[in-house]
Amino acid sequence: MEKEVSGYVCPVCGKKRMKIILVESEVPYFGKILISSSKCESCGFKFNDVFSVESKEPLEYRIRVTEEEDLMVRVIKSSSATVIIPELGLKIEPGPLSQGYVSNVEGVLRKVEEVFKGQYNVLKGKKKEKMKGLIEKLERMIEGLEEFSLIIKDPLGNSAIVSKKARKRKLRKSEIKKLKMGYLMFEKK
Repeated sequence: MEKEVSGYVCPVCGKKRMKIILVESEVPYFGKILISSSKCESCGFKFNDVFSVESKEPLEYRIRVTEEEDLMVRVIKSSSATVIIPELGLKIEPGPLSQGYVSNVEGVLRKVEEVFKGQYNVLKGKKKEKMKGLIEKLERMIEGLEEFSLIIKDPLGNSAIVSKKARKRKLRKSEIKKLKMGYLMFEKK
């Protein structure tokens, strides 16, 4: 199913030129998802998200990446999810512009790599050297030469790591309270 709707107000330019395309898809071992792709036809602002069509409970997914083939494991990350890679000291929390995506483990690492390299270019001194070490470690992970854990915590249950190797568990109420949830809502006026 694909549906296109127009006439929403862009949160950036304020014009009623937001076009939203909704696509329903089936993901093995996860269920039906709705992929939302939004673009303002006036200023070019883009926003994407992924939602589970079925009601889900707050969940944590965790996978230990120990071999190169684990890099191809499917990852569904919604805008409400927190992504953690402990070996990098990395915790990516959602904010108002947090976007959802469907990718794989390598794709998640590539997104992190892009941010790290952008930061590297503006850092100086010891911070720059530390970032260089993190980028080198990240590159070894991308090449499948270094083991690591990927953890996704989603208070709305719209995320997943789709693999028999992945472990999932229900989040406790105390854990949910500590998680941030970023929302961006489009208004139709």
